[in-house]
Amino acid sequence: MSVVSYLKLVPKPEFQTQFEQNLQELLGLVRQQAGFVQVEVLRPADDASAYVILSEWESEAAFKTWEHSARHQVVMDNYNQRAGQGYTTMRLNRYR
Repeated sequence: MSVVSYLKLVPKPEFQTQFEQNLQELLGLVRQQAGFVQVEVLRPADDASAYVILSEWESEAAFKTWEHSARHQVVMDNYNQRAGQGYTTMRLNRYR
């Protein structure tokens, strides 16, 4: 069983450039994490300001290690201070 993380982020327009820079940095870092399987960044057709990030992990423990890493925390704290509509999260278990 793998774990899929769903994260919907909507940055304020004035922080769009910084958000995209931080996102690119995090995507590079996440690909180096133990237990990481894959990641997709989607832009909903009906909400161009939103980013939906789907990441798949071998286990919940692997995901939590990433989620609580120092750099991930700094970027998310920064995002929280500049968020437009906040964010939505969901953890899903994938059974194959």
